[in-house]
Amino acid sequence: MSVAELSLRRPVTTVMLFVSMFVIGLIAAVRLPLEALPSLSYPAVFVQLPYLGSTPEEVERMVLRPAEEALATMSGLERMQGEANADGAFVGVFYSDWDTDVQIAASEARERLDAIRDELPDDLQRYFVGNFSTDDQAILQVRLAGETDLTGSYEMIEREFQRPLERVPGVAKVDIVGAPPNEIEVAIDPERLGAHGISLNELNTRLRTVNFSLSAGQIEAGQQRLRVQPVGEMANLDQLRDLVINQSGLRLRDIADVRLKPQRMNYGRRLDGQPAVGLEIFKERNANLVEVSTAALAEIDRVRERTDLSHIQVKVVENLGEDVTSSLLELAEAGGVGLVLSIAVLFFFLRHWPSTLMVTLAIPICFVMTLGFMYFAGVTLNVLSLMGLLLAVGMLVDNAVVVVESIYQERERLPGQPMRASIVGTRNVAIALSAGTLCHCIVFVPNLFGETNDISIFMTQIAITISVSLLASWLVAVSLIPMLSARMKTPPAVRNEKGVIQRLQARYARFLRWTLEHRGWSVLGILMIIAVSIVPMTQTKFDMFGGGEDSTEANVFYQWNGSYTKEQISEEVRRVEAFLNDNRERFQIQQIYSWYSEQGWAGTEVTFRDGVEKPSELVEAIGKELPKSARAKIGIGERGGNDDGGKVQVQLVGDSTQELAALAKDIVPILAANPELRDVRVDAGDQNSELTVRVDRDRAAAFGFSAQEVSQFVSLALRGAQLRDFRQGDREVPVWVRFEDAEHFGVEDIAGLTVRAADGRTVPLMAMVDVAVQPAATEISRTNRQTTLTIQAGLAGETTVPEAREVMERVMGNVSFPAGYSYSFDGSAFQRDEDAGAQMVFNLVIALVMIYVVMAAVFESLIFPSAIMSCVLFSIFGVFWLFWLTGTTFSVMAFIGILVLMGVVVNNGIVMIEHINNLRRKGLARTDALVEGSRERLRPIMMTMGTAILAMVPIGLSDTQVLGGITYFPMARAVAGGLAFSTVVSLLFLPTIYAILDDLRNNTARIVRRARGVPAAGPQPRTA
Repeated sequence: MSVAELSLRRPVTTVMLFVSMFVIGLIAAVRLPLEALPSLSYPAVFVQLPYLGSTPEEVERMVLRPAEEALATMSGLERMQGEANADGAFVGVFYSDWDTDVQIAASEARERLDAIRDELPDDLQRYFVGNFSTDDQAILQVRLAGETDLTGSYEMIEREFQRPLERVPGVAKVDIVGAPPNEIEVAIDPERLGAHGISLNELNTRLRTVNFSLSAGQIEAGQQRLRVQPVGEMANLDQLRDLVINQSGLRLRDIADVRLKPQRMNYGRRLDGQPAVGLEIFKERNANLVEVSTAALAEIDRVRERTDLSHIQVKVVENLGEDVTSSLLELAEAGGVGLVLSIAVLFFFLRHWPSTLMVTLAIPICFVMTLGFMYFAGVTLNVLSLMGLLLAVGMLVDNAVVVVESIYQERERLPGQPMRASIVGTRNVAIALSAGTLCHCIVFVPNLFGETNDISIFMTQIAITISVSLLASWLVAVSLIPMLSARMKTPPAVRNEKGVIQRLQARYARFLRWTLEHRGWSVLGILMIIAVSIVPMTQTKFDMFGGGEDSTEANVFYQWNGSYTKEQISEEVRRVEAFLNDNRERFQIQQIYSWYSEQGWAGTEVTFRDGVEKPSELVEAIGKELPKSARAKIGIGERGGNDDGGKVQVQLVGDSTQELAALAKDIVPILAANPELRDVRVDAGDQNSELTVRVDRDRAAAFGFSAQEVSQFVSLALRGAQLRDFRQGDREVPVWVRFEDAEHFGVEDIAGLTVRAADGRTVPLMAMVDVAVQPAATEISRTNRQTTLTIQAGLAGETTVPEAREVMERVMGNVSFPAGYSYSFDGSAFQRDEDAGAQMVFNLVIALVMIYVVMAAVFESLIFPSAIMSCVLFSIFGVFWLFWLTGTTFSVMAFIGILVLMGVVVNNGIVMIEHINNLRRKGLARTDALVEGSRERLRPIMMTMGTAILAMVPIGLSDTQVLGGITYFPMARAVAGGLAFSTVVSLLFLPTIYAILDDLRNNTARIVRRARGVPAAGPQPRTA
């Protein structure tokens, strides 16, 4: 008994089954968590080794290289990226296998670093090992502004805002930015230190022995056993000030000022010209994004209701919850418009409201059933899963349309037998429906067996929603639709022989018969279509992670020509801010946000107003008018388009940083001369001059010191030393000892410092070191334990990433590199584009093979599937025709659209060919079967094509962005363009291709029989 027969015999059971699934789906849909993107943990471990106040060369030698050597022994590594700057070292360890357990990998990295702890500097107190997940980004960023500057109000912000927000359900942590916490500074006066004859090593040794608390075992006292804990912690700052330094009773207050003050900020942030003090709120991994952001904003409003805090203004800079809601609503609106257009198409062909509503019923039922499956499968409702649902809108009625059309045709042949017509009509198309639905789903199977990466994980979200919804539509089509159709009258449009559709079918049949009788002209037409379609394929631009709409944000970069103070850097940044603010109306600027640091990094983020049509033109105009500076090279680039923010890069690889810099100096002007690139620059930090202090080992040994001890003395003199934390109430405050104004020390200041040797002699520190000033970069980069130098460039105008790569490869190919030096595109946008393209081509090829396997099994033939595969070829031509005509760039989203498209066009081909074969089995001649079968399948194919294409139109016109600026519309346009072109061409020429392949099969069989000496079997059978 078939599913259709069961539903006709048990209609109440059938209805209750779907009602139950619908209700369960509704309940589950309400509980679906909303997210921007599916949770994704990158197969990488990131190690941060802070070492403040040093130099990049020292950090590379003492911290970065030992750490790299230790981490390189871990298994499964694909790439290692290292960086050293004046604040410490950073190492990124990237794995090739995305199924790597990053928690275990992080634990292994800690073990490796612990094993070399003795090789690292003694004053490197701690390091941090972590990994990155899409759940780790801040969901809410707010800026606080008041009548006074809030940069010194850390404790108030912590007490009134941070702690209440951390108690909100779902909030993991709250970071305060722009307002430094307090520290205790022991500011030593060099003159008083020298006047009292205190040496550096004496002071260092004494200060490191104070402020402790440790366990000293246990003792017995009578009948009790007590734990002994000597406590040497300072209770207040006065105890620290009264600390005795030497035997003569000298106290710390005599040579230093001890004070509680905000930590010195070596960076600055400004929002629209005002100091930017704010909060960054992070959610727990399993918390609902929208609910947490809403609750956090409500808590902020509640706090501000207090009278003493009413003067503080709160400005929301970024709200992922609102962004997700607006994106989902925008896509849902587009889906709603597509649904209405699909219903209009169905009514145009059926001209019968009951039948139209019956077919349309498949859409909400399948939608809700899919949402229920997502809930129980642990899939969140995000912009990708919703996109999959919207792509399926126009396809959910395909199966129902085919069943209804087949049933109504049987109703004409079996008047007065609606039950029998429903069973026979469903049976006639059951195999075609099953095969078509399977082909819809099977195109995503390669995604499960191919390489696992972010693309495949994101594609899985689309695949799940499309596959489940189409399987649900198949169930509706073979059960609910036959049961309802048996209780409805035949639509008048089906019986009306003078209707528009009937006249179109008659003309189509006459044209089809002509093409079959004049096969040569048909073949010529097919060849001409193929030849002409090569043109758009060669003219369409390719950019895997670009091709979207212009980004509404742009970044101004600063590359400094020398070493400058934070105040000088702030002054240059403020000049740019003033220029942008003065031209805010002309450039349609909504917000200006800047950041800068005395280490040299700085930037200004420009946000344009909503509704700006051509932000790229504004970016070009701003770039031409930006203020010039003698201190820095200033440029601007668009954000979005690819993961690198619109930048492309090439790495120079070698051993010597100086040699790499010399090569880059020659290469940059050559690259800059190409019009495809702009703002070509070396990304090696900024060129500074540093004071190099080298220890003379012989002289140090003569005074009884090791080179390491002298290095520690220099470190204490210049960068200070961190002591044990001071406990203040329920918090711990860091304690730093440093010389007064040490950040402004020169050579003459170091000359006045002394150390005391073991024999009591006082030795000038300068007597054991050599001091020299030399140029140096603010950071050193290393890739796979080799020193690298990166040359970056922006994309000019409409230049794509592949075009930029072609330019760079041409230039780099003409450069003569010394032995041991080369260039690489590893880790760049070029490599990501190449990997993504190769992966998507692999998925397409495997999907085509699997589709062919399914069709060969359905038709029990190797020839007829080839005819249907021609539909896929024509659909790809259609994609490029629409992309070329609309100027759309071919991106990874277009590749995903082609995967979806393949299932649709194959489904239409299967329905047509299966019906033709059924007619031939009933005794029709091949030509008559081709004409009649194609004529009868014209209306359902046009209905499915119309609903699918019109459902794509709103999405194809949308500019909703995701994945770092990648837009959806190429996916929708690929489906619409490919389906429209393929349907028209296939309706006209698929019967001809079928006839040619059928003749080829018959002739081949005849030749094989003759070769075997088998006599002819008489008249050829009329079946296929």
